[in-house]
Amino acid sequence: DECGHKLMRVRLPEGHEIELCNMIVECCSQERTYLKYYGLLAERFCRLQLAWQTLFEQCFVNVYAAVHKIDTVKIRNITKLFGHLLETDAMNWSVLHCVRLTEADTTAASRIFLKFLFTELAESLGQEALAKRLHSDSLQQYLTRLFPRDSLDTLRFSINFFEAIEL
Repeated sequence: DECGHKLMRVRLPEGHEIELCNMIVECCSQERTYLKYYGLLAERFCRLQLAWQTLFEQCFVNVYAAVHKIDTVKIRNITKLFGHLLETDAMNWSVLHCVRLTEADTTAASRIFLKFLFTELAESLGQEALAKRLHSDSLQQYLTRLFPRDSLDTLRFSINFFEAIEL
């Protein structure tokens, strides 16, 4: 709470608010192991104003786009932070729309990111609750790229990916 209040008092130049989100994600990634402190701090900001939630969602998209530049330990910490935000509904699940799970559109790093993210969600929510969320009608429009059905090969790749990570 104290850290959140102090960070809220920082006067950022207009348009640079995302730097605070980037700083929280970067600090989280620098830890040896994940500290829930960062997830709780990010959740607090997301719940304060919709603008912060939107910025963390933008941060998710940016991190996913640049995940090939991040080492595995950092990816694990970052996905635990974003997993916490998704699990608590502090961040909208629509961010998953940036993911196109095909062999051509993913790298080893992005598949590791997705593996860690969904493993974290399965552990925190439980596999049944995660499956229920992923099957909810309100999320279907955002999951079309995660479970692409444009060809049999892309669908097969997605299914094989989730089977490989035991989900």
